[in-house]
Amino acid sequence: MTIMTNQDYINNIARLKEIESAVKNPETSLDRIDELIGETKKLVAECYAYTRSLRQKVDELSDIGAGSLPDD
Repeated sequence: MTIMTNQDYINNIARLKEIESAVKNPETSLDRIDELIGETKKLVAECYAYTRSLRQKVDELSDIGAGSLPDD
């Protein structure tokens, strides 16, 4: 698995907005919407994993700020 960057996250959010527009368009076929649902699941999972990893980093920094560093 490749590591997602902030730019990848931004690109995924932009793509999700495009998908939203396509789904809201009454001319979009149900078959196409079905395909877009699969893509949406993938994009959301990637974004969730990325934001979760950021949360873990923030939590680690919070631990450091709370004085949990080992004594040297």
